[in-house]
Amino acid sequence: MTENQKGGSIGEHNQRKIVDWLSNPPSEILTSFQNFVVSRDWAQTSIGPIEAWPPQLRQMVLLIMNDPEPAAVFWGEDSITPMIYNEAYAPVLGSKHPDLQGQDPWVLLAEVWEHFDNIIKAQRISGKAVMQAGILLLLNRHGMMEETYFNYKFTPIIGPDGWVVGTHCTCTEITDQIISERRLKTTQNLGVVLSKSRTINDLCSLWRLQNHAHIVFRLEVNEYDIPTAVLYSITEQEHKKSTFLSDKSLSTSKICKLEHCIGINAGHALAPLTINFDHDESLLVSFFREAAKQSKPVAVPLNEAILQLISCLEWRGHGVPDTIVICPIRELAFLVIALNPRRPYDAQYQDFINVLTQQITSLQLSAILLREEVEKRARIANQEALARAKLTRELSESETKFVRFATRAPIGLAVLRADGFTITANDLWRELCQLPVGSDRAQWHLVLENGEIDRVSAAWDEVLSKKVPVDMTVRMKKRWQAPEPDEQGNPQTTPRHILLAMHPDFDEEGEVETIMSCVSDISGLKWTDAQLRKKMDQAIELKKQQEKFIDMTSHEMRNPLSALIGCADEISRCLSECRASLHNRDDKFLGKRISQRNDVALELIDEAAEAANTIIYCAMHQKRIVDDILTVSKLDSELLVVSPEASRPIDLLRHALKMFDSEMKRAEIKQQTVEQESLEALGIYWTLLDPSRVLQIFINLMTNAIKFTRTEDTRAITVTLGASLEDPSLLNEFGVYYAESKTHLDQTASPEWGDGEIIYLSIAVEDTGRGMSEEEMQKLFNLFQQASPKTYTQYGGSGLGLFICRQLVEMQGGKIGVKSVPGKGSTFQFYIKTRRTVPSPGIVNRTKSTNVQLMIREDALQEACGAEIPAWQNQIKAQKESIVPMISPAILSPNSLAILVVEDNYVNQTVVSKQLRREGHVVHVASHGEEALEFIRKTTFHPQSTGGYFAEKLDVVLMDLEMPVMDGLTCVKRIREMQKSGQIVGHVPVIAVTANARTDQIQRCFEAGMDDVTTKPYRIQDMLKQIRALLRKYTISKRKRSDA
Repeated sequence: MTENQKGGSIGEHNQRKIVDWLSNPPSEILTSFQNFVVSRDWAQTSIGPIEAWPPQLRQMVLLIMNDPEPAAVFWGEDSITPMIYNEAYAPVLGSKHPDLQGQDPWVLLAEVWEHFDNIIKAQRISGKAVMQAGILLLLNRHGMMEETYFNYKFTPIIGPDGWVVGTHCTCTEITDQIISERRLKTTQNLGVVLSKSRTINDLCSLWRLQNHAHIVFRLEVNEYDIPTAVLYSITEQEHKKSTFLSDKSLSTSKICKLEHCIGINAGHALAPLTINFDHDESLLVSFFREAAKQSKPVAVPLNEAILQLISCLEWRGHGVPDTIVICPIRELAFLVIALNPRRPYDAQYQDFINVLTQQITSLQLSAILLREEVEKRARIANQEALARAKLTRELSESETKFVRFATRAPIGLAVLRADGFTITANDLWRELCQLPVGSDRAQWHLVLENGEIDRVSAAWDEVLSKKVPVDMTVRMKKRWQAPEPDEQGNPQTTPRHILLAMHPDFDEEGEVETIMSCVSDISGLKWTDAQLRKKMDQAIELKKQQEKFIDMTSHEMRNPLSALIGCADEISRCLSECRASLHNRDDKFLGKRISQRNDVALELIDEAAEAANTIIYCAMHQKRIVDDILTVSKLDSELLVVSPEASRPIDLLRHALKMFDSEMKRAEIKQQTVEQESLEALGIYWTLLDPSRVLQIFINLMTNAIKFTRTEDTRAITVTLGASLEDPSLLNEFGVYYAESKTHLDQTASPEWGDGEIIYLSIAVEDTGRGMSEEEMQKLFNLFQQASPKTYTQYGGSGLGLFICRQLVEMQGGKIGVKSVPGKGSTFQFYIKTRRTVPSPGIVNRTKSTNVQLMIREDALQEACGAEIPAWQNQIKAQKESIVPMISPAILSPNSLAILVVEDNYVNQTVVSKQLRREGHVVHVASHGEEALEFIRKTTFHPQSTGGYFAEKLDVVLMDLEMPVMDGLTCVKRIREMQKSGQIVGHVPVIAVTANARTDQIQRCFEAGMDDVTTKPYRIQDMLKQIRALLRKYTISKRKRSDA
């Protein structure tokens, strides 16, 4: 070899490409399948890692990987022969890929491996290649045992020692080819018989032949694709049907008759001898009806009941089928075919069934179609003639109706040419567009308001150029008069507004031919919209004024109360200092007379101090009522809002409970706090809520609980705090009756509440008070409602507190409820919706350094908790046991009067009685109308007085109006009725004492029988003047009657 040849060989060698990707795989040029082979964990297989493969195995793997046909290597000299296959082999394996790569086929190819294992074992001994063609394999590669056919070639791999170390296998799947040839042969075989038929009668005769010329016999040769076939012919059978009028009525029904069957015995449930198509309910009849309805083959999967019924039969082909196909042969027959259970009913299988059906029906189909075509054309011609006549009539009617509609329509309609000329228009369009009669073109520059003509022209050009409809609002020069005058009574006029719509109509070439114009007068809508906007602005302004009014009212009502409380506090302080000064004086340095005066002074100071305390108590009560009324007013005006802020609910409740410690001790109430485990489980620390509103609700429930518990023998209050992620009303842990809301007040959906996790906080207050009935609970949370009339008499209140609580709870996304048992106590529970939050460092530091400040006066808390109610009740009870006139310590004079004070409020009773007694009068008291009538029966006004000789003297009655049991108006009516009936002798003077000062309310008092009316508040001297004037009036009247 020359030097040049050597140099050339070296150059070519250097340019060669390394293709052994198993030894040193370059990842950037590998195919996806090669990457799959390289990345396979071969160390976990019996072949071992690629690095340990012998060169001959590596070469065989590289060989099959480059083969475009399916190929595989079975490697090994013993019973374990792991398999390595190429990419083309993967579709052959189906779902067994990729798990089979490198594994022993005994596991994943168990259904066919015995056949191949025998070939490989024999080849190890003979060392000869083996070829097999058209091998049938039942292979499970797509979730079912599938009938498949392959051509195989097995070539032995000879090792370096001379014996067989493996097998090189190539295969070709010919399943489609084998099955297609089999089905083609079936159709050809059937075609031979059918080709001899020339008429429909010839075709039908083939169904009834009992020889090999029968249609079904020709299908029998294909035992795999048609393991079972059943043919039914259809005939109509007449039978008599008796009716009410005649017994000679005939009716027909379709009868399906079994002609022949293969693969199943005649008379079986799937092959009955006859089927009444109209009345039977056998297995096949419903399938027949569905196939006849669709007029095409219908596949029917067999259910478990049918499979159990046919499992005992000896089936042709591959065993028990799981699907049958019902093939309707026009209206002549049904062909039932059981499908191959080892082949999918795919498009090829469906084509085969369709070809069979079409072959059978081809001859008679042509005859029927020809006859139907002739009849159809005649029928169509007749229908077209009728349709033309009908259309002509309908067009005439439609044109008349449209003209009538266009004339009566509440909108203007017109058809315009592209150049703007009017083709036709109704009267309203002409009126709105001011188109004169006889004219065909509107003078838009005279009709439209200044500046509108350019907009309309632009819209017209857009319709013509873009060929799209356009809607717009335009203003006309003609004015529109509003239906209502303005505030001064003058007529209102505005520019007339027209809604203009233009829709193009096109010719055959797609060009705009005409334009449909629709106009509507919307001036009324525009005016109404303006009025609504005006009223909305007025409503907003009114709301602002309401807010200012409420603020002003709050200021004007609270300021005098603050001054009143302040002055009363100063009076109490001064009296306390004065009393202490007098009490500390040494009596031994004073004379007896001075000492007695000192005692009188101390007594007077005590009475004055008691009066000052009463003033403070009443002021606190009035302040609480004022606060509740203002809160309700804000709720009605929707001015009350909840303002969320980061808070610690547990600390909030703990600090609030400390406020009630002294009152609990004073009332000897045992208090217990329960913090449920849910607080710790959910990590309740910082949440977004409105602490002031939560405290307002909680304080109301606590004061009620103390008020209703302090008079009971058993006194205990339990406060429970819990949390949950779900609505507590669904679980209803305490079994309370929740107040149903008819409004949607929830404000927690606003953005200021954030998007943190929703947490429901629940607070329950359980007491051992008087309890309530179910009827009382249902009206408890309504406006101005209390449990019963006795509640107001015994405990006071306005009936606003729980209503406000309910509103505040609902504004925070929650509910409030109650559970109560009469005589045992009540449980009030409310929950609110909060959101988990993370506070800023400033809030955390501020919260750590300061506690929640609850600015509530102790005397205000005592008033709310009814601290003085027990003493009042004892005095009222003593009064009821013995109604005795309480004589003033002052000496009675001839001018002293006997006065009955009918008042349900004990504070008012006490104050008025004390003032009247100081004036030297005898005072009797009653808490409601029934007690007043009972007292009058003991006075000199009653002819059979229960007091007898000691009958009480009575001069005048001071009657309150709003009282439980019996109100003042009802009581005075009863008194006047008793006077008329003679049960009362003489006239009982009655003065109404009320806080209702309206004229109509005072008029109702006189109509009921009151002699006079005085309004609260009043001074006692003014009241006494009114009493004396009334008594003088009746004294003079009595003298005149006596003289007469």
